[in-house]
Amino acid sequence: MFNLFDPGSWDAAIRAADPASFWFWTLALCIVVAAALFAGFLFLVRAWTVQETPLSMIRSAAQGYVKFEGHADLMPGPPIISPLTSNPCVWWQYKIEERVSTGRNNRWQTIDHGTCDDLFLICDSSGHCVVDPEKAEVIPATETVWYGDEPRPLAGPALGTFALTSRYRYVEKLIHAKEFIFALGLFHTQGGDAGAMAINDEVAQLLRQWKQNQAELLRRFDANHDGQIDDQEWEAAREAARQQVLQQEQQAAQRPPVDVLSQPKDGRRFLISTRPESSVVKGFRLWAAACLLAFVAGGALAGYLVSIRLTAPTVSQSSRYTAP
Repeated sequence: MFNLFDPGSWDAAIRAADPASFWFWTLALCIVVAAALFAGFLFLVRAWTVQETPLSMIRSAAQGYVKFEGHADLMPGPPIISPLTSNPCVWWQYKIEERVSTGRNNRWQTIDHGTCDDLFLICDSSGHCVVDPEKAEVIPATETVWYGDEPRPLAGPALGTFALTSRYRYVEKLIHAKEFIFALGLFHTQGGDAGAMAINDEVAQLLRQWKQNQAELLRRFDANHDGQIDDQEWEAAREAARQQVLQQEQQAAQRPPVDVLSQPKDGRRFLISTRPESSVVKGFRLWAAACLLAFVAGGALAGYLVSIRLTAPTVSQSSRYTAP
């Protein structure tokens, strides 16, 4: 009989397990352990990046990867309104989940979600900078969770229903105007003279977009109608793209330059947070510690399982022989 508190019972159960099932689940455990190690490393890199990137003032910041600290504010134009609670803000993110029952198990399944990509400002004592939050990792201090019985909330959090009896769960995260904010990202100035290098990059990007629609590309530049773009026709397409980019740059040069903070093109972290920097760094380190602890515990368990399995007692040929 299996005894939960008897190590011998565990050893016997491991040795008696079906080989295919045993090695499948052991391999799955090893994959989880490796993922925990990788995740822990990523969290340590995040903490290091936030802490080691020097703080810059907006007015004197150099073009490139920077860290700003100030407060969030709205840009001129229509207000930004959160979709679930109708609160004015500069950024929002929401998620609606439905309770799904499978036998005795209940889980929350996301049925609707959305993230604001409207531009807003980060301001410090020296000036302001436009923030393009697309693809940013946002850590807001304001997160509201409430429950209801409709796919869209009919009332705000104060009038929500009880969690145990509700069919839907609503989650909304906000960044309010005048709220403290710090951000890491690519700082660059748009407008003015783009320079030859930037123009060439934009031409190449435009050509890549054109190549995605082969039918339109052939219609415009297949001069001999042979169904292919030869070298001469490709040069014509390149020149057309260059003229289009130059025209766009000429129009942009007539507008005043604008400082923008956005996602770095080299894959570095784009982070926006309304929590203090020390709190964010501490959170990343705690997650790193948890992942590394899971790596150690999972690795020890995998080693134990394999060692018990491989040291299973074997039955000798003589003991398997039965006299007639």
